[in-house]
Amino acid sequence: MYKDIQFEDNNYIGAAILYFRESYNISQRKLCKGLCSITTLSRIEAGERDVDALILENLLERLGRMPYHFELIVTDFDYEVYLIRKEIDKLIEEESIDEAYILIKKYAQLTDGKGTPHKQFVLVCKSKLNELKGGKCETTIDILIEAISCTVPDFNTNDISNHFLSTMEFNIIIDIIDKMIVTNKTEQVYQILDQIIYYLNRYEQMEQNSRRFPKVAVLASSFFMNHNDLDKALKICNRGIEKQKTTTKLNYIGDLLYNKAKILEIILKRSGKKDQAARKECLKLFLEAYYLFDFFGDSDKGEKIKAHVREEYQWEDID
Repeated sequence: MYKDIQFEDNNYIGAAILYFRESYNISQRKLCKGLCSITTLSRIEAGERDVDALILENLLERLGRMPYHFELIVTDFDYEVYLIRKEIDKLIEEESIDEAYILIKKYAQLTDGKGTPHKQFVLVCKSKLNELKGGKCETTIDILIEAISCTVPDFNTNDISNHFLSTMEFNIIIDIIDKMIVTNKTEQVYQILDQIIYYLNRYEQMEQNSRRFPKVAVLASSFFMNHNDLDKALKICNRGIEKQKTTTKLNYIGDLLYNKAKILEIILKRSGKKDQAARKECLKLFLEAYYLFDFFGDSDKGEKIKAHVREEYQWEDID
């Protein structure tokens, strides 16, 4: 596909953005919404380089392209703030809360007025620190909603499918769903899950969305199952398994098979039927999930399945 892109004056990034935007029939207005002005996007596509690297990264990700596919030409400033982002991430991972807050403040001052993705990064970091210091989950949700609203300004009022989501934007929305599940905001979870599933189906031609779908399918099928929406849970689970088969990674297949086994088992028990073929199918799915968890070293889930199949199916040959 890349061979069809016409590069002029070594303008790899601008040419790539223009090519993929036109290939997917995306207007400039829709692509840059919440990130930059149409004028700025036109300058990028025309080959001008004086644009923040984080904005370029987000534009590429919204088009389903991974930034490492391209040579991002960065300024000294871009490199400086990139290093600070990495150091902040490291401090958060190490749970060095005070040091992280100090560096986040420096980053916010350095990037003030440089674009909405920088403000979004700061807010996401603050949401993580709020969790680390034991802050209220509702506060984390509020910070994350403020973060997504930086680049998806009508998040609370309009359909997500009106936007094209970068990796950061997608992950923020998934985090919001996770936290809303914990705080029992069921109606809002239903609404956002339906929107994100519709979005991924609508733009499934984008490679990145195919990779995202299994992750959403695990989250959605668990949620729908726990709220007795079994048909919906099974449908999204099957779709997730189908999508997982198109990727080279096995990240979510164990969880999807495990969820499908539990959903089918619940449906079978509620039917009151003595369907041995259906029981064998459930057992098969449980075992497939078990061996995947075992392969990836997820002993907690593996032990749960082992105990369940021994009790429910009298299956001992699992070690």
